[in-house]
Amino acid sequence: MHFKNLILVGFLSFFCSLSIYSQDFHYTQYFQSPLGVNPALAGAFNGSYRINGVYRSQYFGISKDFAGYSLNVDAPIVRGIRKQDWIGIGVRLESNEAGSVDQKLNMFGLGASYHLALNKKQTSVLSFGVQYGTGGYSYVTNPNGVLAAQNLITGTQSMDEFDFKEKFPQMASGSMGQTSSGGSLSDLSLGALYKRKNPKSGAELQLGVGLDGVLNPNRASLRSQDGKGIGINAFTSYEFVLTRRASLTSGAYYYSNKKASAVNVNSILNYQMKPDNALTLHTGLGLRNARAGLIYLGASVKDIRVGLAFDLDLSSSSIITNSSKSIELAVSYIGKIYKKPKPKPIIYCPRL
Repeated sequence: MHFKNLILVGFLSFFCSLSIYSQDFHYTQYFQSPLGVNPALAGAFNGSYRINGVYRSQYFGISKDFAGYSLNVDAPIVRGIRKQDWIGIGVRLESNEAGSVDQKLNMFGLGASYHLALNKKQTSVLSFGVQYGTGGYSYVTNPNGVLAAQNLITGTQSMDEFDFKEKFPQMASGSMGQTSSGGSLSDLSLGALYKRKNPKSGAELQLGVGLDGVLNPNRASLRSQDGKGIGINAFTSYEFVLTRRASLTSGAYYYSNKKASAVNVNSILNYQMKPDNALTLHTGLGLRNARAGLIYLGASVKDIRVGLAFDLDLSSSSIITNSSKSIELAVSYIGKIYKKPKPKPIIYCPRL
């Protein structure tokens, strides 16, 4: 247990020491969008199927906010080459709108994963996943809007009209409010996951790493920027039992794509109201890039979990955002389908 804690602390310390900056669209409750985090998570749960949904409103109350949602559906569908292995599939739908430039992005992803059990009891599993995504984007070629978005994304000071035309000639030449059709995006994501659970203590460790941008799509917020390049996603979580009713889940999630990168660290306390009660409460705190404080609230009843998350702005932009800059709602459900047993009929023969 001490060794696992050391691994987790080292993981967090390494990523927190990175020089990172980002205003890319992201989910505070990233664990409620598993296929967006790592394609190897498809089918990596106990159940017949799983549905996850997240809606986020970011920078609300400031001009036009950033808003978006993610919907994931995945399931383990068939056993693998060995009896203890299995194959999972997943479908992901994601849509977001980026404020001042009215950029709209819609993505659809379809993926599969192979889960290689390292022992017969399936307490240690190594998983590999792949996901193909396709979609499209559009935005408004409004110079004022682009300037506002550029300043929000990079944190730079406002540039004058001449500088803007020099840097973004295609955007500046468009009329106010003119909508560009944008273009289409196709991408391939790869992922690997290690998961281990201790049946005696109930502790569970997860380590995952993934790559996206394999097909080199341009994901830049502005047309004349270069948003191509490989993206990296890495996450870890460790859940351990505190008491008969309480457990603590600590985790971290790092993601980057070229110039945009961020790290989210968090700890969530899970408390079961009564030993025989299905209601469990969740509450926790987190930090992103030392720029935003994160608050988690939620509850679970059997296989349904509902969560709320709030971001508190700790950066210099808190004067504009009034400290609170986002709210997020997440819902997940794990369905279980059991086959009814068909006992063989017993025929009693009368004694002669």
